[in-house]
Amino acid sequence: MLLGVVFGMITAVTLGVNNLLTAVVARRFGVLRSTNITLALAFVAMIAWALIMRIPYEITRDQVILLGLLGAAAASSFLGSYMALRLGPVSVVSPITALSGAVTVLYSYWLLAERPSAVQWIGIPIAAAGAVLASLVIERGAKIRLVTWGPVFALFAVLVGSLSNAGLKIPIRDGLDSNWNVITQRSYTVAYVFLLFVVISRITQRRLQMGKEAPMQAWEGGRVKITWRNGWLLGLVGLIDAVSFIAFGYGLAYAPAWLIGILSQSGRVIAVIGGVIFFHERLRNLQWAGVALVGVGLVLSIAG
Repeated sequence: MLLGVVFGMITAVTLGVNNLLTAVVARRFGVLRSTNITLALAFVAMIAWALIMRIPYEITRDQVILLGLLGAAAASSFLGSYMALRLGPVSVVSPITALSGAVTVLYSYWLLAERPSAVQWIGIPIAAAGAVLASLVIERGAKIRLVTWGPVFALFAVLVGSLSNAGLKIPIRDGLDSNWNVITQRSYTVAYVFLLFVVISRITQRRLQMGKEAPMQAWEGGRVKITWRNGWLLGLVGLIDAVSFIAFGYGLAYAPAWLIGILSQSGRVIAVIGGVIFFHERLRNLQWAGVALVGVGLVLSIAG
């Protein structure tokens, strides 16, 4: 259990740092391009790790099918979180994505029959309420609006990403090595995101050639050309993502899925602080209260 907690904390730190870096690359290079490149680089790094460690690859057909489905969920989550971080603000989006840990508890209860304590169940609705408050702005006249569409994409990423996180425990419980478990899932994720990139790129290009507006161009965001001079940041994001996912897999091997899910997402507080410091984001009092509630909910879930 203790070893699993250590790997969960490693995942937390790497996820928090990567949230900040992802916001930069998504805004600079576009959502689909950034997601494709960083996922592919992370996948290569994970394969290299497995080969260096000489881990035998033994997997059943049922595990391949399950990981294919989980890969689709992970791909949807990555795209949603990249889009959320591009739209921002990071200091609001990150606390919402931290809900992934709490939602993973629910999926673990449903899929894996894991049983958190009463205190941990109390933490889940508190964190959920905080995420809602963090994403809203109440203006004069009691008018309520979303900060941006970023929180909506963040919530979507949470729902599908948590399902993938909890489901990854099933093949490990059935004897599949944690490294090949996450690598196989990631191979599907890369393939799905690349396919979507090709489809949307062609549709967008065709509409622009016809002189029509291309709404899906929002996925591309920035149009900065990727060069060796600026592309190193994409490589760094991919490498950190590989470390994060490998640590997550090891955490699942040594601890319950719900605990690793909560621990790994606790690092989002790093991104909240970074959003305020590096992106000069300013939260209103209600949003700070929401961030605090998310933190309280996570603490209860971990301490319980």
